[in-house]
Amino acid sequence: MKTNYLNHLLYRIFAPPLVAVFVYLLILLIFDRLSEIGNNFSPEEVLFLGIVTFALFEVYRFWIHQTEKIGYLKERVLLKSFFLFMGSFIITIILIFAFFSLYFIYFLGLSEFRAELTSFLIVFTLVGILYHLFYLSIRFLDQQKVLLLEKEEMNRKNIEFELQVFKNKINPDFLYQSLESVISLIRKKEVDQAEKFIDHLALFYRRILGNRYSEIISLEEEIQKVDQYILIRNSKYNNNFIVNWKIESSLKEIHIVPNTVLQVLQMIEYYQMVDLNTKLVVDVSENDDYIVFYFLSSERLTPVPKLNMQMKTLKKAIGFYSNKELVWDKKSEFTQIYIPKINLED
Repeated sequence: MKTNYLNHLLYRIFAPPLVAVFVYLLILLIFDRLSEIGNNFSPEEVLFLGIVTFALFEVYRFWIHQTEKIGYLKERVLLKSFFLFMGSFIITIILIFAFFSLYFIYFLGLSEFRAELTSFLIVFTLVGILYHLFYLSIRFLDQQKVLLLEKEEMNRKNIEFELQVFKNKINPDFLYQSLESVISLIRKKEVDQAEKFIDHLALFYRRILGNRYSEIISLEEEIQKVDQYILIRNSKYNNNFIVNWKIESSLKEIHIVPNTVLQVLQMIEYYQMVDLNTKLVVDVSENDDYIVFYFLSSERLTPVPKLNMQMKTLKKAIGFYSNKELVWDKKSEFTQIYIPKINLED
């Protein structure tokens, strides 16, 4: 039973007396004037009503529990509600008639109590309706809470999956071009260069795989990976792709999301002109909150496909760990990119 409120011990103990007092005052208002309530108030009658209310609530609770077990009604909300309220109505009539008949006949010695019995039946029928409406409202809120938690859990898993894909992502263009370079070196019979190239490529992917389970890493680890990447790419660019590290703080104390620096440098490489005859120089510095990439603007004539998608993925990966966003600040002559540092305390 999902409605823990109805099963809670404090609710089962304190709810019936409060309802009994309310019912008793309501009945007194029906049969007496407001000014006479103090004179006609009887603790014994309130105690009796408390026992009746407690018995009703316990039977209601048992009825709800049994109704929840009926598998046929689980997906039929309207039929289940009708079945629930009809059962409650029948329970109310039987118990109220039994309790008050015994009370009026054996304790008060009355033979005619039709008006009083009718009044109690009406009042307790309303109490039963309110009890079950309270149950249905709690059940509805529980279901909404479960759906919300399931949605949040699904979103969390989706974000974690996307983040994992981002960390382990192998750029197919880079891999294809690297294999082409190896083949070209072998055809030229430059075996030593081919072996060195393969060593750099293997070390690069080994470092990527080494970070695949890490949520954050130090900038020192990222730079080791980036240096291998630059060495591989410069075999194509004749050492014209230059990254100047101007970080004054300890590299071990700066933390980032794995592959973010690498991804930014790849985006810069695809976005800017760089080849055998054109240099691309990227200066990497820092401030209190960001790692800053600075380079002169020389955009390619043909934009690289999926650049915006790569930017969106990068922002989402960073946003998972930081409230600060990646910033791409493009000026007329130069461009600056800001990657937020990850604060371990946060």
